[in-house]
Amino acid sequence: MVIQIFITLFALIALFGVVRGFKRGALSRTGVVAWIFIWVAAIVAVWNPWITNRIASMLGVGRGADAVLYVSVVMLFYMIFRLYGKCENLEHQLSELVKKIALKDLEK
Repeated sequence: MVIQIFITLFALIALFGVVRGFKRGALSRTGVVAWIFIWVAAIVAVWNPWITNRIASMLGVGRGADAVLYVSVVMLFYMIFRLYGKCENLEHQLSELVKKIALKDLEK
């Protein structure tokens, strides 16, 4: 099927991006392992749809594609939650830094 080839090519390009990001220092080892697992799992699932059907039946979902969609949405919400927390933390750190710089400038 065309969709299998398209998703495989996309996943391979993403894998190269993950490796390149790791080499540049943009990704940690944990991040690299997680992303490699996700993209390899996508390739395996595309070429062996019975795997997703089996997982769907274990989860009590009718079709494998539905299970993939549900799991993907949950993962996306989790990632958004983590990013939101990191943004809040960075905002707090930035505020503290600005306060320290302002107080230092005030002393001069």
